[in-house]
Amino acid sequence: MKRLRNLWLLVGLIAIVGALLVPAVAQSGARPAAMSKAEYRALMSRSVALDRMYHLGKYAAHPMGMTAVEYRALMLRSEALDQKYGLGSWARPNPAPRATTVVEGFSWSAFGIGAGAMAGLLLLFACVVVGSRVSKRTPRPRISS
Repeated sequence: MKRLRNLWLLVGLIAIVGALLVPAVAQSGARPAAMSKAEYRALMSRSVALDRMYHLGKYAAHPMGMTAVEYRALMLRSEALDQKYGLGSWARPNPAPRATTVVEGFSWSAFGIGAGAMAGLLLLFACVVVGSRVSKRTPRPRISS
């Protein structure tokens, strides 16, 4: 029982920490409070100009960590695979969808799956209950006569 309580306390603590961190992460892209609007705009303009000058970010001719030759080889390989498997611009139009038939009646297979899942949950619950009761027992002292 003590372990179960500790588990719930841990789950609650994680939920509280997560709730507190979400607003902080959401505001991470916002303008810093100590910076005026004009200063922030100047900083962003400078950043875009440096990205363009050094071919970074969206101005990069190829991804970081790859040479131009490696990137070209990757693109050629990707195009060949798209052509082979009919993907991307090589995709064939999808055929008309086939009509499906609906079977009336009771689905015994779905019932069996649900019944098996419920039996497993009941077994798991019974194990938890029995395990918690066994751990609460106190040993009786033996009395010799």
